[in-house]
Amino acid sequence: LRTDFISSVSHQLRTPLAQIRMFGETLLLGRVRSEQEERRSLEIIVKEAQRLTHQVDNVLHFSRAQRGEVALSLQHTYLAPLISEVLDGFCPLAEAQGCRVEASLDESLQAWIDPGAFRQILLNLLENAVKYGPPDQNIDVRLREVPSGLVQLVVVDEGAGIPEDRRLAIFEPYSRLDRDRESGVAGSGIGLAVVKELALGQGATVRVADSESGGAKFIVAFDSRLVPPQA
Repeated sequence: LRTDFISSVSHQLRTPLAQIRMFGETLLLGRVRSEQEERRSLEIIVKEAQRLTHQVDNVLHFSRAQRGEVALSLQHTYLAPLISEVLDGFCPLAEAQGCRVEASLDESLQAWIDPGAFRQILLNLLENAVKYGPPDQNIDVRLREVPSGLVQLVVVDEGAGIPEDRRLAIFEPYSRLDRDRESGVAGSGIGLAVVKELALGQGATVRVADSESGGAKFIVAFDSRLVPPQA
């Protein structure tokens, strides 16, 4: 599993690096025929750099979690602006794969979170939805309060869903569904493990259920109390 992980991560880092280098060299050598081509090349470089940054952050978070060095600083934060900020950066990546991201956010909701860890959780769930769902799907992002007083971040895709007997295992390091390994879809098996570790570090819980469309519905529940949650 560890060998597969290293191989997969190497592949995922190499792909955006190759794109950045190719389009950077195109611009450097003046091989663009119009301002539109130049802008397109720059957009691809920025998009692939964002993807590369996300992959590196994931590996760093995972490495720290494995060493027990995850140290988060919780703040009582309005969540909708933070989600919107993440979506502004992620939507072009999703649209490049033919996916549409729709958000339904309660602007009034706050919770105790570490903003950087919250962003990484949302990015991982969004990337997971794009990677394993159909290319023309709608991805729903919801922020809602439930009767227990918890605030839920919900990401819903239109993929094949997660078998019930695998819904705990997918949050373990290096874990991937057999169908995904056989499909050739690149994956490191650490994305959801990072989600779990960062959620626990914020006093939150994470689970997956069936969505109304039959896809996967990931639910992360955060503490919304006005006093800091107990460590």
